[in-house]
Amino acid sequence: MNQIPPIDISPSPQPIKWFKDGTFPLQQQVEWSNEEIDHLALLAQADLLFLIAQMFAPPSAEMQQMLEIEVPEIKKLLNNSSLAEPDNLAEIYQQIRQQAQSLNLETWTAEYNHLFEGNVACPINESGFIRRDKGVILADIAGFYHAFGFKLSEEASEKADHLTGELEFVAMLLVMLAQAPDQEARRTTHDALGSFSFDHLGEWLPTFCERLTETSTLQIYQQMAKLLLSAWTGILTLNQLPLPEGDIQNLPEDDGTPYECGMVE
Repeated sequence: MNQIPPIDISPSPQPIKWFKDGTFPLQQQVEWSNEEIDHLALLAQADLLFLIAQMFAPPSAEMQQMLEIEVPEIKKLLNNSSLAEPDNLAEIYQQIRQQAQSLNLETWTAEYNHLFEGNVACPINESGFIRRDKGVILADIAGFYHAFGFKLSEEASEKADHLTGELEFVAMLLVMLAQAPDQEARRTTHDALGSFSFDHLGEWLPTFCERLTETSTLQIYQQMAKLLLSAWTGILTLNQLPLPEGDIQNLPEDDGTPYECGMVE
């Protein structure tokens, strides 16, 4: 990672987390300037990534409760995000919501453990996919986190390169971008977003989503992979962030033949 000067914003900004209580305190108004609308879109994108990150935590009754949020509320979030095809994203969320409410928690937990724990059918961390020195990967990620004052929660048992941590870091950078006090801070934050997205999440997120779709026997994880990839690609495009080399392909339809995740050179 190139040396990136930290931005002095105190306290450290956090996503506004609209989804948490299902309320949307900010409504788009005709009087808003284009800059204000753009800032709101960044906050909504941060919330969306934060919500998706929570979906990849171990299944629990609390997660099922979180996913009880009504689809119209998610549509408001998506419409404010300025992402393309918000109705399609809302439909994917609806399928996840239905699965979460009907799925037996023991079955869900068993699939989580099969995919991400123990023998790890599908790694959920960057170093599980990238054939480079793990210490170098973790050190570079830690450098980004330190430069921008990002800390994993004390309760988190995940490593720095876990999907949840990397997504939450990007969400925080989107909030910082919306709240940047001047052009220099905005440019620095945008550069960090581009670097981290390209050098880290962009290196493995598309492959992770593809393999998760083909590995999991539960529709809920197949739909989560679809939502993650669609939201991620949309955020990169909308914010003019570098895309991985080659096109990001649509996820394949499940053929009922799961196999273990591969590795990225």
